[in-house]
Amino acid sequence: MNKNSIDKKKYFLFSNDQFAEQCTITVEYINRQNEKLQCITHTLAIKSLPPLSLSSNHTMQTFKIHSCQLSAIDQLPFSLPSSVEILDLSYNSLSTFTLSFPLPSNLKYLYLDSNPNLIHINFGNNRVQQRLIGLSLRHNKKMQISYLPPHLTQLDLTDCNLLESSILPLLISLTKLTHLSLVDNQLEDLPSLNENIQLEYLNLSNNSLTYIESNWLHRQLHTLDLTFNQIQSLEIFKDKLNINQSSVYDYHDQVRKKENYL
Repeated sequence: MNKNSIDKKKYFLFSNDQFAEQCTITVEYINRQNEKLQCITHTLAIKSLPPLSLSSNHTMQTFKIHSCQLSAIDQLPFSLPSSVEILDLSYNSLSTFTLSFPLPSNLKYLYLDSNPNLIHINFGNNRVQQRLIGLSLRHNKKMQISYLPPHLTQLDLTDCNLLESSILPLLISLTKLTHLSLVDNQLEDLPSLNENIQLEYLNLSNNSLTYIESNWLHRQLHTLDLTFNQIQSLEIFKDKLNINQSSVYDYHDQVRKKENYL
């Protein structure tokens, strides 16, 4: 597979840190012809939002609320329909979050990025967490998590101060994980992984790694980013991975490797 041909849609969980200075609500619908309709609202206060207008011809799929100083989901002046699969609460003021009703029962992707006061996250044990396959927690450095939803396939822990948290040991419980980002966490080594995990996408850039255990590398791995680490040799990857072509870039004595795989 050529790296230019990799389906970018697979990586949509991993954001580009797009920040809205004004409180912004984005809602995406799908009509009966499977066409997308996007509605963007800028407001000064959450309570001033008009009621959601739901047409029988349109199904709400995505709900985003950015930079609105949201401190709790019940601050919304309306309930989200069960059809919502993507919920983005990034750039707000959440201090706690519980994955349970009234959140949409069909939720698949959850973004809680850049909530600097976020500490307690409870994913519970209910139907909602069983459907969740994508979770993004970027730039939250105070989180206390004792459990992660077991069906996650995509997880982004960029800049989460993982050395001071209890999150890393929880990765071993994620047997279905295929896409993982641990960028910018000052990691010197990596935790244990479940032997059944077969990662396809792995971003470990901006850490202090000198070596990677072989159980992190699979022949299914087609995207590996080691930018700005302390790894001096790439030989282990040639032995472990099914490499077609490789390019090695040197940035300030750091090694970055981008490869194409068969």
